[in-house]
Amino acid sequence: MTNRNVEIPRPFKFDKIGRGDIIEEAPVEYENWAPVIQVLEFEDGKKMLRFCYYVKSGQLAPRALLIDEKDIDNLKEEIKKKPQVRKFLQQLISDD
Repeated sequence: MTNRNVEIPRPFKFDKIGRGDIIEEAPVEYENWAPVIQVLEFEDGKKMLRFCYYVKSGQLAPRALLIDEKDIDNLKEEIKKKPQVRKFLQQLISDD
């Protein structure tokens, strides 16, 4: 996956909900695709978590992200390096 721009932060724009920057991402790169979890920060300061994947050409795929059990360990290692992604996921599974 050598074609994908991985510069952080980088801008994004959603026609219906706004624009901002991708401020952190946890990708796992394979030969033909890269599942990734991204932290999006909108211009108003709101943050969202996006689960997505990139195809071989480096383009964001307009489909659902499916993660196989064999991907879990690699994705877990990448998430350990990304504090904001990790914080979001911890909130997702927290009982608080």
